[in-house]
Amino acid sequence: MSNTFSDALSRPSLKVLGLMSGTSLDGVDLCLCDLAWDQRLQYEILAFDTFPMPADLRVRLLRNMQPETSRVDELCELNMQIGAWFGQSIAEFCKTNQLLCDQIDLIGSHGQTLFHLPPGVGEIASTLQLGDAAMIAEMTGLTTVADFRPADMALGGQGAPLVPYVDTLIFQDPQQSVCLQNIGGIANLTWLGRAGEMLAFDTGPGNMLIDSLTRHLSQGQELWDLGGAWAAQGVLSDALLQEALQQPYFQEVPPKSTGREIFGDAYTAWFLARGEALDLAPADLLATATALTAHSIEQACRRFLPEFPERFVVSGGGVHNLTLMQMLADLMKPVKVLPLEHFGLSSDAKEAFAFACLAYTCLMGLPNNLPAVTGARGSTVMGKIQPGRNYLKLMKKVFQA
Repeated sequence: MSNTFSDALSRPSLKVLGLMSGTSLDGVDLCLCDLAWDQRLQYEILAFDTFPMPADLRVRLLRNMQPETSRVDELCELNMQIGAWFGQSIAEFCKTNQLLCDQIDLIGSHGQTLFHLPPGVGEIASTLQLGDAAMIAEMTGLTTVADFRPADMALGGQGAPLVPYVDTLIFQDPQQSVCLQNIGGIANLTWLGRAGEMLAFDTGPGNMLIDSLTRHLSQGQELWDLGGAWAAQGVLSDALLQEALQQPYFQEVPPKSTGREIFGDAYTAWFLARGEALDLAPADLLATATALTAHSIEQACRRFLPEFPERFVVSGGGVHNLTLMQMLADLMKPVKVLPLEHFGLSSDAKEAFAFACLAYTCLMGLPNNLPAVTGARGSTVMGKIQPGRNYLKLMKKVFQA
């Protein structure tokens, strides 16, 4: 199958709701878009909202992300519990935005990643996202596309990152090379060359380590370092930063992907222990963790990209961390660091928007993985379709277009 999208056929306009619950475990993002295909993707973002993750659900998830404390019965329940939370969040989204559920045509849900084992890490490459699509479809009546990553992994790919597919549709520029840096729990970049070249991979921790340290150092009173204010009070430890940058993942050549398996609780514990050994104050620890995110991004750009980008665009929750953004601006000079909002898009909505696009292309039968990015042997259509009560009406709309 071609992955160039030279198919000249038009596809109908659909209202698609994308859902994204990332590794930060802070909430679920919902982005409603009007999507169509006429030579290329046509889009309009109609509404966006975020709903916080219930505290008890976060505790259960964190416990079951560790093999030592995970339980099969809890995993079974969590799959349905997260699906129900997504369904409830969709109902709340519709109420907040004065929508009827049946005004939406399709849902695209990334799910909540529990564990991700790319090629070479476990006995067999595998990934697990929770949030049952059947539960979402039943609660909303809407056809739901979910479980995107396994199709790419079945072809030997990393199953990640997936957002670069949408980056290429929107940001490819024949005049200059562009780097799109998303900073969620994990940080990932997409580099787009002037001649259509492309490279994308996870650079390492984004907000994950910073958030985890904040929860620990505040004894659970704070979930994240709001605006990077706590880190701004500290002085980074160059000794700890240089030691942290020796983590083998940073040296791996792309394609590559990562998650809590490397930069989760065990990594936080190591960081805290090293900080204690160096007699670092809490603010100094957070300043150093923030610098680790910034430096690992900058080093990845200089080490792995075919050329240093001429434009650097940042999205994701990390955009709101002013200390992190200033560190990146200093490290990436002379290139200007610009938030996604500079281009009329929402940093917070980007990933949810991306999964709306992936659901749309799945329903249309358009290949939506990027073998050049993930290392897969070929192109494929990612996503599994769970028909909702609107399925026949939806397919009639598709085929009559």
